Amino acid sequence: MTGNSSSRSSELQLSLNLTRSELVRAFIREAALAEGVLPATASFIAEDSLEVWSALCALASTRERAHVIVSCSHREVRSRILLQGHSRFSAIVASLAARIRRDAGLSYRERGIDGWELSLHRSLNEEIERSELSDEAMSPTPAATAPTSGLQTDLPQQADSAAIARCFLQVYGHNYVHTEVFSPQRYWNKVENGELIPVVTRDQKGEVIGHVALEREPGASIAERGEAVVLPAYRGHHLLEQMTERLSEEAHKLGLIGVYAMPVTIHTFSQRNDERAGMPVCAALLGAASETSRPKDLAAPTAGQRQSLLITFRFLRKPARPKVYPPEPYRKIVLQIYESLGVAASACESAAPTARESKTTIKVDHRGYGKIHFEHVGPNAGIELKQALQDVRSLGARSVQLSAPVDDPGLPLLADRARDLGFFFCGLGPAFSDGTDTLLLQFLSDPLDTRKLQLFTNQTKDLLSFIELDRGAVGRPG
Repeated sequence: MTGNSSSRSSELQLSLNLTRSELVRAFIREAALAEGVLPATASFIAEDSLEVWSALCALASTRERAHVIVSCSHREVRSRILLQGHSRFSAIVASLAARIRRDAGLSYRERGIDGWELSLHRSLNEEIERSELSDEAMSPTPAATAPTSGLQTDLPQQADSAAIARCFLQVYGHNYVHTEVFSPQRYWNKVENGELIPVVTRDQKGEVIGHVALEREPGASIAERGEAVVLPAYRGHHLLEQMTERLSEEAHKLGLIGVYAMPVTIHTFSQRNDERAGMPVCAALLGAASETSRPKDLAAPTAGQRQSLLITFRFLRKPARPKVYPPEPYRKIVLQIYESLGVAASACESAAPTARESKTTIKVDHRGYGKIHFEHVGPNAGIELKQALQDVRSLGARSVQLSAPVDDPGLPLLADRARDLGFFFCGLGPAFSDGTDTLLLQFLSDPLDTRKLQLFTNQTKDLLSFIELDRGAVGRPG
């Protein structure tokens, strides 16, 4: 048995045997705690991983070995089990969902000829431990008349962490997905590691009254503009727009291709900011979040259904004229989205897939949102997609996103098979796959009325109209 660790992950190598179960559980919990994960969350992912480990051991020989890796990103903590025997172990994927908590995510993918990686992941949106916050950070700033002269936008210092937590508490309470903002230590660790690039706005006394950040996965060529908050007394003065512009300067320094955001559709505040910041809507993710994903003091016009999100994007380094293979039903809308992003794409005629076989990955998060990604599209795309859809639905997915590179000649074939299964248009994911643009389709299990969505621009409304027409034209889900 060997072990090693780095600042962002820890690894354990051992035999795949039930006698090692307690070691696996303890290792995962302690490694998660070392990354700043709350004790309750660390225990949950350790116990769920133990259930998966037990199921794998039932099919293994005593001589097989496995790698267990624990890592933590800005969104989630993840435990991965790597081993040989994909054809044997993949048969138990569907049954694993019944052994883990409903708020846990589960995904898997092939590795090499017969390798297999099974991954458990949990959102860091768990109940916040009050001991992590100072009394000052726990007390929301009282509402007051807010003069807007003398406001300054700059980069925060470590000493600002408590004030940043106070801003989010006042606006969201504890119902906010990125819980690191409430923990000064965890928050600043992410800043120092480069996963979080924040900008704040200060009032005349130097107090933080607004915050926006770029959230970047290690090595990613794009970053998400998120963790946006402005105290109510200071809204309506384009502070989010100003902070977004400053973030663009920081993104240029990092050499990023672009910046994206995921505004909600229960109000248009963030959408307005994105429009002013030159970030047009390129996709709509229907039913991507739970109904309760909203600020504490905001009534949801979409009550009774899952929340929907938009994707907005801004290229910082515009690509050369990309050659894409848009499926015929989506050719016009795809080229229109590219045009809105300031890119002139070249649409190629349909061609046979060049990959010998499809290569896919799947994932389901704790909110019931599943993702199927085709890294390559082969002639067997229809069979692969049907199986992947069954897998994510068996893992609890209520809404499913399908993505594939737009420069893959097999994309039209995949889209045809997807439409037969009930997938419909979603949009474009610029540079979303290691710098490559992706076409996004979506599948819904639950009813969703898009007329309830709050949309700001005519372009967004036109996109939703197209999505609704395509939704009505595709095959009905079984």
